[in-house]
Amino acid sequence: MFVKRSSAIAIPLLFLATSTLLACNTQVNDKYLNTEINKAVTPSNPILKLTDKDFIYAADPAAEVFNGKVYVYVSRDLNNATGFSTMQDYAVLESSDLVNWTNHGVVLKPREYTWASGQMNAPDAAYKNGWYYLYFPYNKTHVGVAKSRTPIGPWQAAVNDKITSIFDPTVFVDDDGQAYIYGNDHKVDLGDPGWHVMGAKLNDNMLELETEWQRLSTIQVNEAVTVFKRNGKYYFLARRGGYTDYFMADTPLPKPDELKYMGHLTEAQTNSPAHTSVIEFNGHWYLFYHRGDVNNGSFFKRSASFEPLQFNSDGSIKLVVFTPKLKHLKTPGTPKLKAPKQR
Repeated sequence: MFVKRSSAIAIPLLFLATSTLLACNTQVNDKYLNTEINKAVTPSNPILKLTDKDFIYAADPAAEVFNGKVYVYVSRDLNNATGFSTMQDYAVLESSDLVNWTNHGVVLKPREYTWASGQMNAPDAAYKNGWYYLYFPYNKTHVGVAKSRTPIGPWQAAVNDKITSIFDPTVFVDDDGQAYIYGNDHKVDLGDPGWHVMGAKLNDNMLELETEWQRLSTIQVNEAVTVFKRNGKYYFLARRGGYTDYFMADTPLPKPDELKYMGHLTEAQTNSPAHTSVIEFNGHWYLFYHRGDVNNGSFFKRSASFEPLQFNSDGSIKLVVFTPKLKHLKTPGTPKLKAPKQR
Protein backbone atom coordinates (compact mmCIF):
# COMPACT_ATOMS: atom_id res chain seq x y z
CA MET A 1 0.00 0.00 0.00
CA PHE A 2 1.32 3.41 -0.95
CA VAL A 3 1.79 5.83 1.92
CA LYS A 4 2.21 9.52 1.17
CA ARG A 5 5.16 11.17 3.08
CA SER A 6 4.20 14.21 5.06
CA SER A 7 5.89 17.52 4.08
CA ALA A 8 5.82 18.37 7.80
CA ILE A 9 8.49 15.67 8.32
CA ALA A 10 10.60 16.65 5.28
CA ILE A 11 10.99 20.31 6.28
CA PRO A 12 12.57 19.61 9.70
CA LEU A 13 14.88 17.05 8.08
CA LEU A 14 15.95 19.61 5.48
CA PHE A 15 16.51 22.22 8.21
CA LEU A 16 18.58 19.72 10.23
CA ALA A 17 20.73 18.82 7.25
CA THR A 18 21.27 22.46 6.34
CA SER A 19 22.14 23.36 9.93
CA THR A 20 24.60 20.48 10.13
CA LEU A 21 26.25 21.54 6.88
CA LEU A 22 26.49 25.14 8.04
CA ALA A 23 27.96 24.00 11.35
CA CYS A 24 30.54 21.90 9.55
CA ASN A 25 31.43 24.78 7.29
CA THR A 26 31.69 27.09 10.29
CA GLN A 27 34.01 24.64 12.05
CA VAL A 28 36.18 24.34 8.95
CA ASN A 29 36.30 28.10 8.53
CA ASP A 30 37.08 28.64 12.21
CA LYS A 31 39.81 26.04 12.03
CA TYR A 32 41.25 27.69 8.95
CA LEU A 33 41.11 31.11 10.55
CA ASN A 34 42.77 29.85 13.70
CA THR A 35 45.49 28.22 11.61
CA GLU A 36 46.09 31.51 9.82
CA ILE A 37 46.12 33.47 13.06
CA ASN A 38 48.57 31.05 14.69
CA LYS A 39 51.04 30.85 11.84
CA ALA A 40 54.60 31.76 12.74
CA VAL A 41 55.48 35.28 11.68
CA THR A 42 57.57 35.53 8.54
CA PRO A 43 60.29 38.07 9.34
CA SER A 44 61.11 41.08 7.21
CA ASN A 45 64.73 41.35 8.23
CA PRO A 46 66.35 43.37 9.60
CA ILE A 47 63.94 44.66 12.25
CA LEU A 48 65.08 48.26 11.87
CA LYS A 49 65.63 49.67 8.39
CA LEU A 50 68.20 52.26 7.42
CA THR A 51 65.34 54.41 6.11
CA ASP A 52 63.60 54.48 9.52
CA LYS A 53 63.41 57.92 11.07
CA ASP A 54 65.12 56.91 14.31
CA PHE A 55 67.36 54.18 12.89
CA ILE A 56 70.14 52.75 15.04
CA TYR A 57 72.48 49.83 14.60
CA ALA A 58 70.93 47.42 17.12
CA ALA A 59 73.25 44.58 18.13
CA ASP A 60 73.30 41.69 20.62
CA PRO A 61 69.48 41.30 20.73
CA ALA A 62 68.18 39.92 24.03
CA ALA A 63 64.51 39.17 23.35
CA GLU A 64 61.99 38.79 26.17
CA VAL A 65 58.21 38.43 26.38
CA PHE A 66 56.61 40.61 29.04
CA ASN A 67 52.86 41.19 29.39
CA GLY A 68 52.07 39.70 25.98
CA LYS A 69 54.57 41.87 24.11
CA VAL A 70 58.07 41.30 22.80
CA TYR A 71 60.87 43.52 24.06
CA VAL A 72 64.32 43.32 22.51
CA TYR A 73 67.15 44.79 24.55
CA VAL A 74 70.08 45.74 22.35
CA SER A 75 73.53 47.25 22.53
CA ARG A 76 74.19 50.04 20.03
CA ASP A 77 76.88 50.24 17.38
CA LEU A 78 77.82 53.76 16.32
CA ASN A 79 77.30 54.81 12.71
CA ASN A 80 81.04 55.21 12.22
CA ALA A 81 82.13 52.22 14.30
CA THR A 82 85.37 50.49 13.29
CA GLY A 83 85.57 48.39 16.44
CA PHE A 84 83.58 47.49 19.56
CA SER A 85 85.25 49.86 22.03
CA THR A 86 82.76 52.67 21.26
CA MET A 87 79.74 50.66 22.46
CA GLN A 88 78.36 52.67 25.38
CA ASP A 89 74.57 52.44 25.83
CA TYR A 90 71.43 50.33 25.42
CA ALA A 91 68.16 50.62 23.51
CA VAL A 92 64.80 48.78 23.53
CA LEU A 93 62.61 47.65 20.63
CA GLU A 94 58.98 46.68 21.29
CA SER A 95 56.33 44.79 19.30
CA SER A 96 52.94 43.20 19.94
CA ASP A 97 52.99 41.17 16.72
CA LEU A 98 56.62 40.89 15.49
CA VAL A 99 55.58 42.90 12.45
CA ASN A 100 55.19 46.46 13.71
CA TRP A 101 58.02 47.68 15.89
CA THR A 102 58.48 50.66 18.20
CA ASN A 103 62.04 51.83 18.61
CA HIS A 104 62.28 53.40 22.07
CA GLY A 105 65.83 54.45 21.33
CA VAL A 106 68.52 54.66 23.98
CA VAL A 107 66.99 53.98 27.41
CA LEU A 108 70.08 53.37 29.52
CA LYS A 109 73.45 55.11 29.56
CA PRO A 110 75.48 53.24 32.17
CA ARG A 111 78.41 55.65 31.87
CA GLU A 112 76.24 58.09 33.78
CA TYR A 113 76.86 55.86 36.81
CA THR A 114 80.15 56.80 38.45
CA TRP A 115 81.18 53.16 38.75
CA ALA A 116 80.55 52.04 35.13
CA SER A 117 82.86 52.76 32.22
CA GLY A 118 84.54 51.19 29.20
CA GLN A 119 83.08 48.96 26.51
CA MET A 120 79.44 47.97 27.04
CA ASN A 121 78.48 44.97 24.98
CA ALA A 122 75.68 42.40 25.08
CA PRO A 123 72.93 43.00 27.72
CA ASP A 124 70.09 40.85 29.01
CA ALA A 125 66.84 41.47 30.90
CA ALA A 126 64.69 39.56 33.38
CA TYR A 127 61.60 40.11 35.52
CA LYS A 128 60.96 39.09 39.13
CA ASN A 129 58.89 40.33 42.07
CA GLY A 130 57.57 43.46 40.38
CA TRP A 131 60.90 44.63 38.98
CA TYR A 132 62.48 44.45 35.55
CA TYR A 133 66.23 44.00 35.69
CA LEU A 134 68.66 45.00 32.94
CA TYR A 135 72.05 43.29 33.17
CA PHE A 136 74.80 45.04 31.28
CA PRO A 137 78.54 44.51 30.96
CA TYR A 138 80.97 47.36 31.46
CA ASN A 139 84.71 47.21 30.88
CA LYS A 140 83.73 44.16 28.80
CA THR A 141 83.25 41.71 31.68
CA HIS A 142 82.02 43.47 34.83
CA VAL A 143 78.26 42.98 35.24
CA GLY A 144 76.18 45.95 36.38
CA VAL A 145 72.42 45.95 36.99
CA ALA A 146 69.70 48.57 36.53
CA LYS A 147 66.04 48.11 37.47
CA SER A 148 62.68 49.55 36.48
CA ARG A 149 58.99 49.10 37.17
CA THR A 150 58.33 48.89 33.40
CA PRO A 151 60.06 46.96 30.60
CA ILE A 152 61.32 50.15 28.95
CA GLY A 153 62.31 52.24 31.95
CA PRO A 154 63.06 54.69 33.38
CA TRP A 155 65.97 52.69 34.76
CA GLN A 156 67.75 53.27 38.02
CA ALA A 157 70.95 51.76 39.30
CA ALA A 158 70.19 48.62 41.30
CA VAL A 159 73.78 48.33 42.56
CA ASN A 160 76.77 50.60 42.96
CA ASP A 161 79.39 48.14 41.76
CA LYS A 162 79.67 44.99 39.67
CA ILE A 163 77.78 41.93 40.91
CA THR A 164 80.24 39.55 39.23
CA SER A 165 82.52 39.28 36.22
CA ILE A 166 81.70 37.16 33.17
CA PHE A 167 81.63 37.72 29.43
CA ASP A 168 78.19 38.19 27.78
CA PRO A 169 76.00 37.74 30.88
CA THR A 170 72.57 36.22 30.34
CA VAL A 171 69.89 35.58 32.97
CA PHE A 172 67.22 32.88 32.98
CA VAL A 173 64.34 32.61 35.47
CA ASP A 174 63.05 29.04 35.75
CA ASP A 175 59.43 28.00 36.24
CA ASP A 176 59.92 27.74 40.01
CA GLY A 177 61.16 31.33 40.22
CA GLN A 178 64.82 30.45 40.70
CA ALA A 179 67.05 32.72 38.63
CA TYR A 180 70.37 31.76 37.07
CA ILE A 181 73.13 33.73 35.41
CA TYR A 182 75.29 32.36 32.61
CA GLY A 183 78.17 33.48 30.45
CA ASN A 184 81.58 32.57 29.10
CA ASP A 185 84.96 32.79 30.80
CA HIS A 186 87.28 33.39 27.87
CA LYS A 187 88.08 36.92 29.12
CA VAL A 188 87.76 36.09 32.83
CA ASP A 189 89.83 33.74 34.97
CA LEU A 190 87.35 31.54 36.81
CA GLY A 191 89.61 28.62 37.61
CA ASP A 192 89.56 25.99 34.89
CA PRO A 193 91.63 26.92 31.82
CA GLY A 194 89.78 27.42 28.56
CA TRP A 195 86.61 29.10 27.30
CA HIS A 196 83.51 27.33 28.54
CA VAL A 197 79.81 27.75 29.22
CA MET A 198 79.58 28.91 32.82
CA GLY A 199 76.60 29.14 35.18
CA ALA A 200 75.59 30.11 38.71
CA LYS A 201 72.47 30.65 40.81
CA LEU A 202 71.28 34.17 41.58
CA ASN A 203 69.88 35.15 44.96
CA ASP A 204 66.21 36.03 45.21
CA ASN A 205 67.09 39.73 45.05
CA MET A 206 68.54 39.14 41.54
CA LEU A 207 71.63 41.15 42.50
CA GLU A 208 73.96 38.62 44.10
CA LEU A 209 75.31 35.20 43.24
CA GLU A 210 73.96 32.46 45.49
CA THR A 211 76.57 29.96 44.27
CA GLU A 212 80.04 30.10 42.80
CA TRP A 213 80.49 29.96 39.05
CA GLN A 214 80.68 26.42 37.75
CA ARG A 215 81.83 25.08 34.41
CA LEU A 216 78.96 23.47 32.48
CA SER A 217 80.56 22.38 29.21
CA THR A 218 83.46 20.17 28.20
CA ILE A 219 83.51 21.73 24.73
CA GLN A 220 84.93 25.24 24.53
CA VAL A 221 82.94 28.16 23.10
CA ASN A 222 83.84 31.69 22.02
CA GLU A 223 81.04 33.79 23.53
CA ALA A 224 77.32 34.68 23.41
CA VAL A 225 75.85 32.10 25.77
CA THR A 226 72.06 32.16 26.07
CA VAL A 227 69.64 29.75 27.73
CA PHE A 228 65.99 28.82 27.33
CA LYS A 229 63.68 26.00 28.39
CA ARG A 230 61.18 23.98 26.36
CA ASN A 231 59.21 20.89 27.36
CA GLY A 232 61.35 20.34 30.44
CA LYS A 233 64.63 20.50 28.51
CA TYR A 234 67.23 23.23 28.87
CA TYR A 235 68.92 24.60 25.77
CA PHE A 236 72.29 26.36 25.87
CA LEU A 237 73.39 28.37 22.83
CA ALA A 238 76.84 29.84 22.19
CA ARG A 239 79.04 31.04 19.37
CA ARG A 240 81.77 28.69 18.20
CA GLY A 241 83.74 30.15 15.33
CA GLY A 242 81.36 31.34 12.62
CA TYR A 243 78.40 29.33 13.91
CA THR A 244 75.91 29.37 16.74
CA ASP A 245 76.02 25.90 18.26
CA TYR A 246 73.78 24.46 20.96
CA PHE A 247 73.68 21.99 23.82
CA MET A 248 70.84 20.27 25.70
CA ALA A 249 70.48 19.22 29.33
CA ASP A 250 67.90 18.04 31.87
CA THR A 251 68.85 20.60 34.52
CA PRO A 252 69.69 24.34 34.53
CA LEU A 253 73.19 23.76 36.00
CA PRO A 254 74.32 20.46 34.52
CA LYS A 255 77.71 18.91 35.15
CA PRO A 256 79.99 19.06 32.10
CA ASP A 257 79.33 15.41 31.20
CA GLU A 258 75.57 16.02 31.44
CA LEU A 259 75.52 18.85 28.88
CA LYS A 260 75.04 17.21 25.48
CA TYR A 261 76.61 18.96 22.50
CA MET A 262 74.12 19.01 19.60
CA GLY A 263 76.16 20.73 16.86
CA HIS A 264 75.31 23.71 14.67
CA LEU A 265 72.07 25.61 15.26
CA THR A 266 72.65 28.04 12.39
CA GLU A 267 74.39 28.17 9.08
CA ALA A 268 77.77 29.90 8.98
CA GLN A 269 77.71 33.59 9.88
CA THR A 270 80.98 35.37 9.15
CA ASN A 271 79.74 38.93 8.56
CA SER A 272 79.66 39.57 12.32
CA PRO A 273 80.19 37.45 15.43
CA ALA A 274 76.83 35.83 16.17
CA HIS A 275 74.86 36.69 19.30
CA THR A 276 71.43 35.13 19.83
CA SER A 277 68.42 34.81 22.12
CA VAL A 278 65.25 32.71 21.95
CA ILE A 279 61.62 33.36 22.89
CA GLU A 280 58.25 31.65 22.62
CA PHE A 281 55.57 34.05 21.44
CA ASN A 282 51.95 33.22 20.54
CA GLY A 283 52.73 29.51 20.38
CA HIS A 284 55.80 29.78 18.19
CA TRP A 285 59.52 29.91 18.88
CA TYR A 286 61.89 32.48 17.43
CA LEU A 287 65.64 32.96 17.29
CA PHE A 288 66.89 36.55 17.48
CA TYR A 289 70.35 37.42 16.18
CA HIS A 290 72.25 40.24 14.53
CA ARG A 291 73.91 40.56 11.14
CA GLY A 292 76.33 42.98 9.53
CA ASP A 293 75.45 42.54 5.87
CA VAL A 294 72.34 44.78 5.84
CA ASN A 295 71.68 48.51 6.33
CA ASN A 296 75.11 49.35 4.88
CA GLY A 297 76.47 47.59 7.92
CA SER A 298 79.71 45.83 8.70
CA PHE A 299 81.35 43.50 11.19
CA PHE A 300 81.06 46.37 13.69
CA LYS A 301 77.70 47.85 12.58
CA ARG A 302 75.08 45.19 13.17
CA SER A 303 71.31 44.95 12.86
CA ALA A 304 68.94 42.83 14.96
CA SER A 305 66.91 40.23 13.05
CA PHE A 306 64.94 37.06 13.82
CA GLU A 307 63.88 33.71 12.34
CA PRO A 308 61.28 31.08 13.30
CA LEU A 309 62.76 28.20 15.28
CA GLN A 310 61.57 24.68 14.46
CA PHE A 311 62.04 21.54 16.54
CA ASN A 312 62.25 17.86 15.69
CA SER A 313 60.17 15.29 17.55
CA ASP A 314 63.12 14.43 19.82
CA GLY A 315 63.50 18.06 20.90
CA SER A 316 66.52 18.80 18.74
CA ILE A 317 66.39 21.97 16.64
CA LYS A 318 66.31 22.18 12.87
CA LEU A 319 69.10 24.15 11.23
CA VAL A 320 68.25 27.85 11.03
CA VAL A 321 68.72 29.45 7.62
CA PHE A 322 68.96 33.24 7.68
CA THR A 323 66.63 35.39 5.60
CA PRO A 324 67.41 37.13 3.39
CA LYS A 325 70.45 35.06 2.47
CA LEU A 326 73.60 36.22 4.20
CA LYS A 327 76.24 38.11 2.31
CA HIS A 328 79.66 37.13 3.55
CA LEU A 329 81.38 40.48 3.91
CA LYS A 330 85.06 41.09 4.44
CA THR A 331 85.27 44.24 6.51
CA PRO A 332 88.87 45.53 6.52
CA GLY A 333 90.63 44.87 9.79
CA THR A 334 88.16 42.30 11.11
CA PRO A 335 89.42 39.05 12.65
CA LYS A 336 88.64 35.64 11.27
CA LEU A 337 86.06 33.84 13.40
CA LYS A 338 87.67 30.70 14.74
CA ALA A 339 86.34 28.15 17.20
CA PRO A 340 88.63 27.68 20.23
CA LYS A 341 90.90 24.69 20.19
CA GLN A 342 89.68 21.86 22.38
CA ARG A 343 91.93 20.91 25.28
